[in-house]
Amino acid sequence: MKTVLLILMLVSAVSSHGRGLDLRLFQYPVEDAKKSAESPSPTFAAYIFGENKDRRLPGVQDKHLPIIKQKYRIKVMNEFRLYEQSEMGIDEKILLERYCTRYNRQLVNSLGL
Repeated sequence: MKTVLLILMLVSAVSSHGRGLDLRLFQYPVEDAKKSAESPSPTFAAYIFGENKDRRLPGVQDKHLPIIKQKYRIKVMNEFRLYEQSEMGIDEKILLERYCTRYNRQLVNSLGL
């Protein structure tokens, strides 16, 4: 049984590494946002999707977008997609959407926007 679990974990780690996502980066969105808010240059989280490589900034209201684009940095969490032509899987999209939403909402609250 232990061997089966070890093999499954290894396959999962290899497949996520092959996709370019480091799953360790997506474990603690609230804590990461609080650390970013305390840093000298807070950074919001976005991800790239679609054929046009549009940036999506979930968890941020439209009224905050001009302020964020002017004053703060925006980090693209899956920037390897700029060079890869394959389609984004649903599990990757859900992971990115969930993390970025929680991260950005916490960062907006921490910064008082």
